[in-house]
Amino acid sequence: MNLETGLKPSSYEFFPINEMKKVLREGVIQCSDRGLYFSAKWAAETVEGLPNVPVDNSEMDISMDSSMTQESTNLDLVEYDKFLLGKSYFDVKEFDRAAYFLESCKSSKCRFLKIYSKYMAGEKRKDEESHDIMGQMNDLKTFNKEIPKLMEEMESWRNSCEMNDGFLLYIYAVMRKQLYPQDKNLKDLFLESVQSYHYNWSAWIELGECITNRDMLGNVLSRLPNTFMSLFFKLHMSVELQDSPQTFSDIAAEFPSEYVDNRFLKTKQALMYYYNRDYDLSETIFDRLLKADPYRIDDMDIYSNILYVLEGKSAKLSILAHMCVFSDKFRAETMCVLGNYYSSKVEREKAISYFRRALQIDRNCLSAWTLMGHEYVEIKNTHAAVISYKRAVEVNPKDYRAWCALGQIYEMLKLPFYAIYYFQRSSALRPYDSRMWLRLAALYEQQCLYVEAIKGFSRALEAKDIDSTSTIYAMTKLAKLYEDYDTEKAAVIWIRLLAKDDLHEDAEERKNGHKFLAHYYKEKGDVEECIKHTELLSSFGVQVFS
Repeated sequence: MNLETGLKPSSYEFFPINEMKKVLREGVIQCSDRGLYFSAKWAAETVEGLPNVPVDNSEMDISMDSSMTQESTNLDLVEYDKFLLGKSYFDVKEFDRAAYFLESCKSSKCRFLKIYSKYMAGEKRKDEESHDIMGQMNDLKTFNKEIPKLMEEMESWRNSCEMNDGFLLYIYAVMRKQLYPQDKNLKDLFLESVQSYHYNWSAWIELGECITNRDMLGNVLSRLPNTFMSLFFKLHMSVELQDSPQTFSDIAAEFPSEYVDNRFLKTKQALMYYYNRDYDLSETIFDRLLKADPYRIDDMDIYSNILYVLEGKSAKLSILAHMCVFSDKFRAETMCVLGNYYSSKVEREKAISYFRRALQIDRNCLSAWTLMGHEYVEIKNTHAAVISYKRAVEVNPKDYRAWCALGQIYEMLKLPFYAIYYFQRSSALRPYDSRMWLRLAALYEQQCLYVEAIKGFSRALEAKDIDSTSTIYAMTKLAKLYEDYDTEKAAVIWIRLLAKDDLHEDAEERKNGHKFLAHYYKEKGDVEECIKHTELLSSFGVQVFS
């Protein structure tokens, strides 16, 4: 698959390139002004990834005066000076100081920066109070004590209709998520935020985290305007929900041809191949991304996973580790790359130490929790592995790898019903992954849940990724299970299995199949078929009837 888009008309509205660049450049400024640096970076990278077109010089004139007259900011000169002071303190992480000088401001931009500064001050204190990352589960959720009073203030604005600003709605929803993580209205709050201001990518990411299945995504997409930002989000969610390459390709084809080399699309394509276990193609795309952006740290933890899995890539993984350390040694992604490097050298304790460092930098680093769990499994510390994987699914409930790993651990600990629960969660996230269904079906069979086992093996056979060995295994299991429930279906499956070219001539499955069919046709009164299977069994030295 490639990203040669523009092959079919898009249902999404795209501005002319110069107009898109204009709104995204403004998005960079608006997000940067509020300290939303991740969103600003996303908008800037998206602008840079668009082709160059001739523009009027006036379009580049984004001055202080023009931003001050923006209706969304509505800063008078006095408040603008306060804003500049508060922003300068925010940028050097003097959050309490920034909030103090913005306290009396009324404009939405200053109000946002004040709230965000207090929120960040609370986050900083929360991190300082946090206990060891592998301690009690509740230690991970040390509370941001600033949130209740900030929420109270923002509730008053919302009740008096003073909070129709997309950025204020965003920070309100972020805090509400911390206070009430199970709140079913969070999705609607983030949706309201992106509808009010379209170019804050952080709000789109948070909206995506509220979406757990494709039905929910369809509902959200139906409520979004048909703009290019909505299509970016749709593609992002295709990767998050781990759609098939074909589904991803269909969505990518909705982008105009000018977007073929867009960094965002290329990154999502690399991640899509990674999640679908096509590591060679994913590696190729990451190589191109690094060639164009050699100091990139974003997603290098994923790239290092690929190099770790592929054979003969240890030298390349070493080069990547050195590059990341040179670029930024204090990024969580860098720590994960180093952890993978030492894991590849079978230096388990050293690998764990780097994954722990990643988590000291970012408690929500999904890769670090998952990879550290793998290392604990290798050194047979199942207790620590379970904690690591459970933290991973707390960070991202859509992480099927952690759910699957928990299933494997509980299966190993001979706690089958726990294992079944975790494999059910992973198979719900990866409904077209044969490995999940095979594991689940085998557990059902062990617990004599034969109807569920039949469903599991049937789902495995429907998956497009199933290999020939697994196909033979699943068909054999299904045939044997049906022998006690439905001999007609059992016969059909045995006939299909015996016809397979990749089934070895003297395989045990052949003997079992011919034996069942000999008895089946005898009961049916089909003498010719019964004799046929009896004679085939005789060639294996097996006598059916005495």
